[in-house]
Amino acid sequence: MLDIRGLNLVITGEHSSRQILSDVSITVNSGEAVGLVGESGSGKSMTLRSILRTEPRNATATGDITLDGVDVLALRGEPLRLMRARAVSMIAQNPHAVLNPVLPIRQYLVEGMHDAQGLSVRAARLRAGELLEQVGIEHVDRVLASYPHQLSGGMLQRVVIAGAIAGKPRLLLADEPTTALDVTTQAEVMAILDDCRRELGMAMLFVTHDLDLAAAVCDRINVMKNGVVVETGKPEQLRDHPQHPYTRELMDSRPAGVIWTRAAGGIE
Repeated sequence: MLDIRGLNLVITGEHSSRQILSDVSITVNSGEAVGLVGESGSGKSMTLRSILRTEPRNATATGDITLDGVDVLALRGEPLRLMRARAVSMIAQNPHAVLNPVLPIRQYLVEGMHDAQGLSVRAARLRAGELLEQVGIEHVDRVLASYPHQLSGGMLQRVVIAGAIAGKPRLLLADEPTTALDVTTQAEVMAILDDCRRELGMAMLFVTHDLDLAAAVCDRINVMKNGVVVETGKPEQLRDHPQHPYTRELMDSRPAGVIWTRAAGGIE
């Protein structure tokens, strides 16, 4: 589904250049959830932006990124827009960065489906209600008529998930989607996200700084530090036999609070 090989990203300033990503290689198979774990500033989010081709204007990406065999780095114009609209979707860390504060939730969902999928306004309105129900939202009509400031953080993240899965993308990019939520709401949102991914058969690249959460969600995990993937393995392998010193540091620095697990009914 997604194949990143030898990705390098350099940002050039007025007087100097800085390499943000160095020889990054990540694969995500169809229906698979793959984690990208590391501390803030390690290059996780910039990797996602490179896949979407939303890296800074002064950045230069080299290497290979293929999505379903399509050379992403070669896309321009309408083909790039269509890829973003239909093949890949992203859930951001902060839903307020996605939702327009002066537009109701209905308009956010309907405009996205009307523009990206070509649905009629009426069909998009019906689909919007179905999507909110799919992500566990009750009182759908009230939520559709609400503005972002009238909803809780957990509710807003559900709305953003609904928007992300509207087009049934083949690849879902999740950039720390539960960081701003309390622990109980985090578990609810992660269970919904995991259920949607499985139900729709999507592949997912899941970015987080929480190694335990990645272990509960993902089939494989990539550990990133300073723009370099330093270790890749299955969750139990990284937990029981970490090879790189940084992976061991992440394991040792875990707080003694919540340990996420994958239960029969979802994430808990």
